[in-house]
Amino acid sequence: MRLVTGFLMPPTPPDLLAPVIVALCVFLVLAGHVTLESGLVRAKHSVNAAAKLLVQVGITILIVWAVGYGIMNAGGPIAGRGPFMPDDGGADLVFALAIACAAATLLSGPLAERTTLKAYAALVAVFSLAILPFVIHWAWAAGETAGWLRGLGYVDLAGGGVIHVAGATAALVASYVVGPRTGRFNGTRRSLVVQSQSFPFAALGVMLLWLGWFGIAIGQALSSGFPVAPVVINLILAGAAAITVTFLANQIRPSRITIVHIIHATLAGVVAASAAAHLLHPLGAVALGAAGAAVALAGARLLEMAEIDDALGIASAHLFPGVLGVLAVAFCQPANLVGVLALQAAGLLAIVSWAAAVMGAAAFGLRLVMRLRVAPAEERIGLNVTEHAMTTDVAMLVSQLGALNLNAGAFAYLEADSDGELGQIAREYNRAVDIFQAQIKGVKEKLTLAEAAAEQANDLNERLAGEVQERENRLDAATREVAFLTDQVARALIAVETLKGVRSGLVRLIGRTFRQPIERLHLMARRAASSRHQDDIDALIDAAREESARLARRLADVLDYAQASAIESPPAGDQAPMEKLIGEVNLLYRPRAESKGVKFRVVWTPVRKIMGELVNHAIATTPRGGIVNVSAKRGPGGELVLDVVDSGAGVSPGELAQALDPLGEGNGGGEAELGLALVKKLIDLHGGALTIRSKPGAGTQVRATIRAEHLGKPLAAAG
Repeated sequence: MRLVTGFLMPPTPPDLLAPVIVALCVFLVLAGHVTLESGLVRAKHSVNAAAKLLVQVGITILIVWAVGYGIMNAGGPIAGRGPFMPDDGGADLVFALAIACAAATLLSGPLAERTTLKAYAALVAVFSLAILPFVIHWAWAAGETAGWLRGLGYVDLAGGGVIHVAGATAALVASYVVGPRTGRFNGTRRSLVVQSQSFPFAALGVMLLWLGWFGIAIGQALSSGFPVAPVVINLILAGAAAITVTFLANQIRPSRITIVHIIHATLAGVVAASAAAHLLHPLGAVALGAAGAAVALAGARLLEMAEIDDALGIASAHLFPGVLGVLAVAFCQPANLVGVLALQAAGLLAIVSWAAAVMGAAAFGLRLVMRLRVAPAEERIGLNVTEHAMTTDVAMLVSQLGALNLNAGAFAYLEADSDGELGQIAREYNRAVDIFQAQIKGVKEKLTLAEAAAEQANDLNERLAGEVQERENRLDAATREVAFLTDQVARALIAVETLKGVRSGLVRLIGRTFRQPIERLHLMARRAASSRHQDDIDALIDAAREESARLARRLADVLDYAQASAIESPPAGDQAPMEKLIGEVNLLYRPRAESKGVKFRVVWTPVRKIMGELVNHAIATTPRGGIVNVSAKRGPGGELVLDVVDSGAGVSPGELAQALDPLGEGNGGGEAELGLALVKKLIDLHGGALTIRSKPGAGTQVRATIRAEHLGKPLAAAG
């Protein structure tokens, strides 16, 4: 294997122009980084991002020219011996300055949005003086006095470990010492703070960084005698593979993998291929780029769990893929895989340890003599204002709104540039204040009236609350009545099933008689339970109770008809004093007749049930304001004659036949039809006769005759 030669070897004059151009191309990394950071940080810190880059470039160039370049050169296993402050370093010096500036940019992202500019400048000085020059010397300085890693055979063509791992390690250690942004970590809660002001700006920054890294790789390949085209192709393929893999992950888990992760993955793919760019097969570059994206995303999660705040997620995209790329060098040499892997791992351990130790000691030391981070209040306002006194319309507007919050009892106007967009917002706000103040007077005048109305409303609400409670109680009572009646119907059905001889016909009659009323009752109960309107509840309660009463009467008729169908002669005990029978009928049916406006007279009756059913039928079929006459008398042979005459609507002969047949297909729909069938059954059992004369529109006359010998004779149950 041919090892990488040092980039510090002086070129021959004909080769001077190309290396210088390549070195200057590396400065695109600076433009890419400031564009990337300005796109990802919040707008209130954007000025600080640009200021950090300019300060960093100035400090890094001076330190590397004065001291760092001499340390990078050959001269010993640990550090070079000059030249210091050279007056002519040629293309090597230009290249060294460009690489140092590019590597120092890695400090910016993890320290963004909360570090003072003075502290950032001090940390950049430490990195440029005591970290980067030494690791470059160890890994790249060649010749008889090569760096100790270079002498052992450590390979890192384009800085996977020297630039990316060293810079990211130093940046994360500094970030840990400075501390996370306010609100970033709160116990087990992780709050994303990134609120980018321009993702397109950040994407442009990534492309510029990519192009700048081509310059580093090309410069190293030229100085080492490797073909340039394969190196560039491998870096392109690795970056493309990382983008594609992350895009596919975004399609599968868009809530976890976002456009920010795609930006990070682009960097990670190129970083992963940097160390072995001259050794990789194109397929290997694709695989390494995809793996670099994966370890970058996993590394970002690991840093989050460790509560190290990498504000832009940039350090994780350099550290973990850089480690992967340096170790991947060993897999390009399968003949000596274990030995090369151990050497590469030892080199990484040395670089990480040196960068972490030096930066950690410097950061803790600086924290004792200066303020490393801004106060939480200053961080909230933004570094543009607190660090650089760059007041913008946004800052002014936020400041004025903060003042309004402190003095919430008074109205104030906002000030802003009248020609800007925020000025238009302030102007509209001021107009709203004017309108609001104009309305306050009217509101106060109405407030007094509203208070008086509120007192009246309270009294009304108390009354309404009582009425609502009363209606609720009525609703509960009606619901219980429906449930009780339904249970009684079920019990009646069981009782009817035990009767002999008439089971199938009665079951069919019961089904037609009770199905619709029960369904209506259940529907009313559900509507009453779901309705909150008081009028609806009252109407439903009344309707449910009326339907319950009607259903109760039908239930009694069916049971009586069933009992009458199961016996052969009238039951005993159906004899009573006439005065008592008249009183009972009068008590039971007069209220119902009066509620309909029907004139009701009871003359005389010997049989309670027959008379009751006839009277009930007459009242039911007589309209409001009609007349019902009832008479009872003894015939010449001692028979009982009952006459019930009403002025109702009357029925046709066909309808009369259906009413007298309870098991017919046409019966079961009216309220009193079963009553006539029951009367006919009872009269037949008593050996009597039933005569009905009815004409539509002219009323109905019913005469029931019961022979004297059946009035007091008990009946035996039908076999």
